[in-house]
Amino acid sequence: MAFDSDRTNTWLIYGKKLSEMPEGGPSRFADILAAYFPEVAATIDKAESGDLRHEVDTLKLATRKAILEHDWITARAHFALVDHILESAGIEIHEAIGVSYLVNLFYGETTPEFAKARMLMPKRLASALELMERHFEEL
Repeated sequence: MAFDSDRTNTWLIYGKKLSEMPEGGPSRFADILAAYFPEVAATIDKAESGDLRHEVDTLKLATRKAILEHDWITARAHFALVDHILESAGIEIHEAIGVSYLVNLFYGETTPEFAKARMLMPKRLASALELMERHFEEL
């Protein structure tokens, strides 16, 4: 999905220009996920392994579960990892996280649990979410 780089790309929140973005593929995300949350990485369907959006969606589902169970320590840890990944990730991972994680996790969610989860997000990640939500509202 192509985005208007002046308004919607998560990498702008992280202070990067498109020309500065490093290469980064799906296996890099899965490797990082396995290093920090092996129990989440273990739930990646082997048939879908290597599909970046599926790998990101697996983390999104784990975060959603943590939010719904009021496991704020886990939710905060997931947000911190995503924020850390976005500091040095390539464009493909930024776009996958923007849509498959941030938007699919929060868009349209108005329950108190999700409101609290938003408050637990690192500032840059919360800003990226706001940017993505504005983009989808304008479509």
